[in-house]
Amino acid sequence: MELIYSQNKIVLNDKILSKLDRFVFGFTTILDNHAKYVIISGYVAILFGRNRASEDVDMFVEPISFGDFKRFWNDLEGYECHNSNEVSYAYEYLIDGLALRFSKKGEFIPNIEFKFAKKDLDRYDLDNRIEVCIDNERLFVGPIELQIAYKLFLGSEKDIEDARFLFKLFNNYIDAAKLEKFLNDIRIRPEIRKYLN
Repeated sequence: MELIYSQNKIVLNDKILSKLDRFVFGFTTILDNHAKYVIISGYVAILFGRNRASEDVDMFVEPISFGDFKRFWNDLEGYECHNSNEVSYAYEYLIDGLALRFSKKGEFIPNIEFKFAKKDLDRYDLDNRIEVCIDNERLFVGPIELQIAYKLFLGSEKDIEDARFLFKLFNNYIDAAKLEKFLNDIRIRPEIRKYLN
């Protein structure tokens, strides 16, 4: 797999799409017509080649009106929401700051964890998202520096390995000052930071 990095865009050549990738692209192609979104956390590392399994894909979505959400909901042919089969109740979940889970109909995994952006860092992810292109498909992921810091913050072995993978892969492209700012903002302790060495 070849990676071509430019500001706010990454092109992946010769990547073989997994079942999880195809699921994500199918969902985001629909979502792209209705709302601005950004994929964060573990799937970002998997998308770029980290060899591990994942059952869920986390995303923040720009808050949209009920009418816009209903149009998106009606376009989700072949998908189902695990929280509710009623669009108004599902929208209330989002307004209350809770996440919805979507999967292909009749399946529980993989699933999308769909949440409105509420916090400052959520909005930063959205406002600074990176377009990732594979063949004729595209999706959007959060800034790599923030993904690394956030995975270190989560702190499990899996999360730390995700952070290390992204750090090594994008080492020549990372904005060191930006990464340092995120590490400080979310208070990553020195004993955790050492994993990036």
